[in-house]
Amino acid sequence: MIAFAHPVSAPSRMAESLTGRPYLSWSAISTFMKCPLKYQFHYLDQLPEEFVSANLIFGSAIHSALEAYFGEHLASRRSLDVDDLLAVYHSTWSQADLAAVQFGKSDDLVSLDALAKRMLQAFMDSDLACPTGAIIGIEEELRSPLIADCPDLLARLDLLVESDESLIVTDFKTARSRWSAGDVHAAEGQLIVYHELVRQFADKPIRLQFAVITKTKQPEVEIHTVAADPLRIERIRQLIQRVWAGIQTGNFFPVPNSMNCPTCGYRSRCASWTG
Repeated sequence: MIAFAHPVSAPSRMAESLTGRPYLSWSAISTFMKCPLKYQFHYLDQLPEEFVSANLIFGSAIHSALEAYFGEHLASRRSLDVDDLLAVYHSTWSQADLAAVQFGKSDDLVSLDALAKRMLQAFMDSDLACPTGAIIGIEEELRSPLIADCPDLLARLDLLVESDESLIVTDFKTARSRWSAGDVHAAEGQLIVYHELVRQFADKPIRLQFAVITKTKQPEVEIHTVAADPLRIERIRQLIQRVWAGIQTGNFFPVPNSMNCPTCGYRSRCASWTG
């Protein structure tokens, strides 16, 4: 992890006293925005979830396969093949407690294995598998204070590539279908935060992009770029300030949502919550 040298701030100490972590991650920020009660259960109370969604393990397994691919490329310039990537995918699944996994109505291990093979082959056939430039970071962690009166912010960069013209920050996503402009807009805060952390050591322009692999019958690899213009940066700064203020007030409440609730591991606890 790159943690830029600085005194530990009072907000970071408060964050550590609340969650055991002297920082805020984008995952924590987005969890609070989607459902403050889930944030409390997960980050403050640190309660175990009743089950884990198969989609979450699937996404992590694909992510691990991509990490292994670029790691091998960085270490030896050798490219792994699809079978190698599937072995990493299966290794991630082997660590899961299958009794606690909630599968979708039409999903099981066999169908997800077949989907993973198609997705990983789509990745291998895409330009993403052959980055233009030098890989300088895989799962690189950066941490630094960025916003006054807020804890440090933490980023985990999936892939950092240096070309002659720029530093390219790529975050991998899996999705049920192709992303719309609205999907990119909803997710862009993550890359804006990454931009602000990376630019502290960058001596080149920074390019931000999501690499989305679709979970469709014929998977596709899409690249969506995000512009870190001053308006977007200030918007995200203001958003994070307000999320942190909300965490400090302890005003946690459920936000029922037909998209998020079915796969939430705190459904029973939420149903019995009375404030």
